[in-house]
Formats: sequence, C-alpha cells, structure tokens
Amino acid sequence: MSEAYQGKQIEIGGLLDAPGAWNRRKLAPVLLGLLMLFDSWDGVMIAFVMPTLSQEWNLDPVAMGWLMSSGYAGQLVGALVLGAFAERWGRKPVYSIAVAIMCVFSLACALTHSPQQLAALRFIQGLAIGGAVPVCASYINEIAPTQTRGRFFSVFQFLMISGYGAAAVSSSFIIEHFGWRMMFLLGAAPLLVLPFSLALLPESPRWLARMGRFEAAVRAILQLGGPRDSKLCDHGALDEAPLQSEAQKARLSEIFSSGVRAPLGVMVSLWFLTSLVNYGLVNWVPSIYVSEFHIPVPQALRFSAISMVLVLFIPMLLGVVMDKVGRRPLAIAGTLAGGLVLLSLMLVESNVPLLVTLVVLGHTGIGIGTIILWPYSAEVFPTRVRALALGICSSSARTASMLTPLMVGGLIAKTGSVNPVFALFGALGVLVSAIWFFATRETKGVRVDEVA
Repeated sequence: MSEAYQGKQIEIGGLLDAPGAWNRRKLAPVLLGLLMLFDSWDGVMIAFVMPTLSQEWNLDPVAMGWLMSSGYAGQLVGALVLGAFAERWGRKPVYSIAVAIMCVFSLACALTHSPQQLAALRFIQGLAIGGAVPVCASYINEIAPTQTRGRFFSVFQFLMISGYGAAAVSSSFIIEHFGWRMMFLLGAAPLLVLPFSLALLPESPRWLARMGRFEAAVRAILQLGGPRDSKLCDHGALDEAPLQSEAQKARLSEIFSSGVRAPLGVMVSLWFLTSLVNYGLVNWVPSIYVSEFHIPVPQALRFSAISMVLVLFIPMLLGVVMDKVGRRPLAIAGTLAGGLVLLSLMLVESNVPLLVTLVVLGHTGIGIGTIILWPYSAEVFPTRVRALALGICSSSARTASMLTPLMVGGLIAKTGSVNPVFALFGALGVLVSAIWFFATRETKGVRVDEVA
C-alpha cells in the first residue's frame, strides 16, 4: 500500500474532524437511528406477542423457542453476508436495500396464519435486519468527530434501541385492542424514513477513501457540511484501479491477520456471551412472569416494559459519560453489577415485587454492557474490514439470540424452575465483566484510524 494512498486516507479522516457547519452530518444519526428503530422493535416485539401466540396456536415452550429463534437465525446469516457486501459496494446501498426488505417482510408476517409460516418469513426478514444494523453502525462511526464520537453515536443508538421501549410500552394496549398482527404492521414504518436518508446522506467518506475514490470522498464530506478544502484534489490524480483491487484483496485476508484477529476474537466472545443474557431476558421475561410467577398477561407486559424503558435512556446518559470516563469502566461495572443481581434471584422465593425489581436491575446492568459494545466495536477495527468485522460480531450476537430461546425453554421444560436460568445468566454477566477488564483497551478520544 503506497504512502500517498495512506496519506490521503489520513487527510480524509482529518477533514472529518475539521471545523465546519456539518448540517447533514448532524442528521445522519437521527435518520439511520429511525431506520434501525424497528430492528429493536422487532427483537422485543416477538417476546410481547408470544404470550398471545402461545395461547392462540397452543405452543409449548420448545415451539415458542423455535419461533423466536427463526428471526435470529436469519440475522446471523445476514450480518455475515451483508457486511461483506458493504465492504465491496459501500455502506449506503447495502443498508438501504436491507431496510426495504426488512419492512416488506414485516408486512408479510402480519398476514400469517401458522407458526411455520411466521417462522419462515421471520427468517427471511432476519437476513435484512441482521445485515442492516452493523452496516449502519459502521457508517455512523466512520463519519463521527473523534472528540465527541461517543455522544454522536449515542444519538443513533438511542433511536436504534428505542424500539425496545416503544414496543414494551405500547404492546399491551396494541395487542389488547388491535391484535398481535398490528405489531408487525407497525414494523414497516421505516419505509417512511428511507427516502430522506437516500436523498440527504452521501456514501461514507472513509469507505470511499479506502477504495481510492478520494475526490468522491471530498464531495461526500462537502455534502455532509464539512470544510470546503480542495487541497486533496490538487495533489495529482491517483490510479484508482490498482488501489481498489488492493483494498478488495486485503479485505478478506486482513480479517485473519494478527492485527485484526486478536481484537475480533475478544469482541466475538463479548458479543456472544452478553447477547445470551440480554436476549434471554428480553425474550423470556414476559413469558416467565406469566408461566412461573403466575402474573396476568397485561400486568406481565407492563412489568417487562419497566426494564425496557430504563434501558432506552441508557445510551443518552452513556453518550455523555463515555467521552469523559471511557468505554471500559462503564462496561465492566455494568455487567458485573447485572450479573451479581441476577445471581441473587436464586435466593428469592415468592416475593413477586422483589423478583420483578431484581430482574429489572439485572437487565439494566447487562444492558449497559450491551450498549457499550456497539460504539466500542466500531472503534477497534480498521475501515477496510469494519463492516465485515462488525457483521461477524453481530452474527455472534444473533447466534446467541437464536440459541437463548431454545436453551431457556429447554431448561425450564427439564427442571420446571427458572432458578437455573437466572444462575446461568448471572454467571455469564460476571464472566463478561472479567473479559472487559482483562482483554480490552480504552478507545476514548483516539481517532479510529489510530485505534485500528
């Protein structure tokens, strides 16, 4: 890789940190956050419709687990495949097509009449959802200013996960008055936002620079509202064809290189273990409240909504704090506290208010670790493999989310108790905290070019 090529990539990164109006860049986390809002809506919505579906279709715990896992199975595949596509063809076209597919199949899910149909459609929808999220996260991280990157990303993340709170708060009313199908119909709402993102946002300047398209990268920065500095276009044209060929070949080999392999292994472990706990709580807590704690369905949904709403506001708080104290301390403390609280659930018998309180606190602690994973993961990989590496991390999370419903359903069916479930989740929370402490490095205030 030539020095001229590397130098111009660094200059593109410098322009993204330069003073400017940045009017459209400010819109990017809002627009993409709204597009991804219904990823989290879909992820938790299936948990809230499951008590109704289980009664309507006479589903046992194992069948419920398979139905919940079908969407995550598609997300596993989609995260890998679309991440690779985004490295070759760019961030914008890949996430745009994925969002459109995601919405169309959400509409199709609303028309199903059997668990088999719903599982098949959710698998296909999952392909799009699984790929869109890491690509959008890569885009946001690549255009973010270094010193306020955490806060910039937190706007996107707040909106991205607000579907959890929106589904939790509204599900009881919507399902009771309009039926469970309305939850899927609402999942197509991003189609209303997609035209605005297509019209207002350019391709990622860092991706364009990595492909050797430096003039296009400068134009993208200008479109985002950056400084009108044309020096990059005055250094002489580079022969873009060999640079593009070089970048595409490096993409596949670099994912296994020593500089990428080690952090990728750590991040995949963190994503997998954290998601086992997080998705287990998201998907199963409403049903556990009903089947194990004997709480009526409407009240169970309201209890579940409490933790979802708390998790909703964590990104905005963390967005301010993480740029000051760093990413690691927050993740270490949150997952450790969450794990210990979940372990304590084994000591509580029939005190429903206390059980619900501990579940909420435990979920909040694990939620902090989950939220930190997105901005941190996007910071530790180089641009040439960022979308692909994030796709691999996301696919490990989708693997966990696919296995968790089956694992929890199997444990409850075999033991007749939720204590083994909470014991497992608590132990995993403590283990995740230890990995954060011993195997990660801080990225606060460091340019993504330098971190990678």
